Parts: sequence; C-alpha cells; structure tokens
Amino acid sequence: MSPTLIPEIWVLILAVLAIRLGLMIHGVLPKLQQWNIPPAITGGLLIAVGITLVRFGFGVEITFASGIRQMLLLVFFVGVGLSAKFGALLKGGRGVAVICLGIVVVISAQNLIGVGIASVSGLPPGLGLFFGSIPFLGGHGTAAAWAQAAPAEGLCGALEVGMACATLGLIAGGLVAGPVSSWLATRHTSPAMVVADNSAEVPSSHEPHATTADLLSSDRWLVIILIVALCLGLGELLRQWAAAQGWVVPGFLAVMAVAIIMTNAADLMQRPVDLIVTDLTGTVALRLFLAISMMSLKLWELTDLLLPLLMALAAQIVAVVAVALLIVYPLLGRGYQGAVACGGFIGFALGAMPVGLGVMKRVTMTCGPAPKAFLMVTLAAALFADTANAILINLGFSLLQ
Repeated sequence: MSPTLIPEIWVLILAVLAIRLGLMIHGVLPKLQQWNIPPAITGGLLIAVGITLVRFGFGVEITFASGIRQMLLLVFFVGVGLSAKFGALLKGGRGVAVICLGIVVVISAQNLIGVGIASVSGLPPGLGLFFGSIPFLGGHGTAAAWAQAAPAEGLCGALEVGMACATLGLIAGGLVAGPVSSWLATRHTSPAMVVADNSAEVPSSHEPHATTADLLSSDRWLVIILIVALCLGLGELLRQWAAAQGWVVPGFLAVMAVAIIMTNAADLMQRPVDLIVTDLTGTVALRLFLAISMMSLKLWELTDLLLPLLMALAAQIVAVVAVALLIVYPLLGRGYQGAVACGGFIGFALGAMPVGLGVMKRVTMTCGPAPKAFLMVTLAAALFADTANAILINLGFSLLQ
C-alpha cells in the first residue's frame, strides 16, 4: 500500500482543527476538562482513529510530513530554556535529584515487568525489554534504535512490539497523567499552598498587570521571534559541533542549552527576556506538536500481540503511577509543585516528555503557575532519562544473555 503524504501546510491546518475538535469534545464531555487532558490529545486521537478507518475501509494509508512537528518541538524547548533562570535551577536542585531517582526506579520496574510479561507469554526474555523502558520511557525513537542494535539481533518482532508499546504509552501518558496530577493538586493542596509554592519562583520579568495592548504590541513579538530564531540557529551549530567531537546531543537539548545561556546573559545585562510572550509562543508550539503527534499514530500497528500489549500497558500504568505517588510526590514535599511535577513525570515515563509537559501546562492553566515543576521535570527528563535508560537497558540485555 503506497502511503499518501500530507504536505506541511495541511498538517498545520489539521493540527489546529484537531485542537478545536478537542475543545468541542471537552465542552460536551466536561470530565475530560476536569481531568486536564489536553484537547490536542483528544482531537488528535480522534483524527488518528479516522485515518485508521480510512485505511481499512478504502485501502488508503495517510501519513504526515514531519518537518513542522520537529520545528514546533524545538520552539517549545527554546521557551523552556528562556524561562530557566540559574537562580531557579539552584532552588530546584533537590527536586531534580528526586525526579532522577524516580526515573531510575521506573526504568528498573518497567524492564522487570516487560521481561515477566514476555516469559508468561512464551516470548524470548530479551523481547521483554521492548515491553519495558525501551518504548515506554524511551518512546518511538528509542524503540526503533534498539530494535536495530546488536543486542536485539534475532529477536523477531522487536521493532513491531516496541513501536506498538510506544504508541500505547503515548496515549496512556496523556490520559492518565492529567487526572492523577489534578487529583493531587486539588486534594492535597490549598490555594494558600499554591501561592506559597510559587512565591519565590515566578520570574520578575512576568508582568501580571500588563494590558492587552501591551501584550499585542508587535515590538514585543518581533524581539521574541528574533530570540527564538537565534536559539534555533545557534542550537543547530552547537549540535553539529558536538557531533564533530563525537558527542550525540539531541536537537531539543542543544536549543534549550543556548536559550538558557541567552536568558541568563540577558539577566546579567539587566535586559531580561520577555517571559510572557515567550510562554505564549511555547504554549502554542507545544499544543500544535501534540496534535500532530497524536494524528500521526498508526493505530493499525496495535492489532498483533494484543493480549501481551494490553498486559504490559496495564502493568506499566500501575508501576509508573505507584512510583509517582509513593516516591516522587512525597520526596518533593507533597506541595503544589510536586503535584504538577507528578503529572509531567507520569506523562514522560509512560509516553514522551512533550506529553508530560503538555499535561503540566494544562494543569497550571487551571490551578496556577508551577515554574519550578517545569524546570525539575524538564532538566531531569532531558539531561538524565535517556542516559539512565541506555545504561540500564544495556545491563538488562547483558543479564538476559
């Protein structure tokens, strides 16, 4: 079956329509709104279902151009980097360590669960890692990479299992993280605690009393567009330089590093970056990215090995939520920042970091800002998760040989 490629401009149009569709559905089903499930996930998933029906009903496979999705992700991480002040980083040091501890526990639990499910299903134990942290915490890219690696040679169906679990995890991350985070934020925190949690964290460059005319000023937006473009350009140069030195630096991490340097340099020169416009830009980019990611899901890849996949999904959801509730949330002090951070932790541990960040963004839109939670989750997930996952996956393959 020859796929039909949707060009970039139509991908963008469909992404906006998916978000609007999600908002309409949330209006009809207010529980989705109360659970802080991003409309981009709701609408994008419905479009993915429609594409699957078209494939089976008419024999037409629809795929989406991916360039704009990657660009939107980079723009979002530029916004995250521009909001990362060194002062806040120092204050969030213990929180980052807690998230890293949670990551190590989750990786270990996911791989033990995966190997157990493979053994119960009569599959090779090594294939169990493709029911574990390779797809769930690692995502589609990690699953595709490990399926071609030397330790996975001879594991029939490794790529298919990994991609299917990554797809299920992406959906589960968006559906589970929001309700858990919202429950923690409303059940274990009060408005006074939210204020206390944020009192020392909101950057001074935010302008709570800015008028609509100020916000819509083209001068403000032109400056941010220039800064974002510079971060994207310099980040790519940084990535290429690192590659020449033999270091693999993901594109999103390179642009975020440049943005962090730029925003703190601006603070030293007493010319702080406009974080209101930066936040709006990053929010729009993230919502569009999530919508495109959900629309691009190939749901028909989930038909094989349905029972082991569902067993893995259920067990992984229980494990990740348990780590979030029993380790991450208590060690973060059971406050509002911890509640929001748990949403991000569950989102990226089950699916992908943008899903977790999207859930956090949705919770903060309802309950109030949580800049420290964003910083903790982003730094731990970006700087530690992939490295820890690679080390523990290697250890897992070594023990199973």
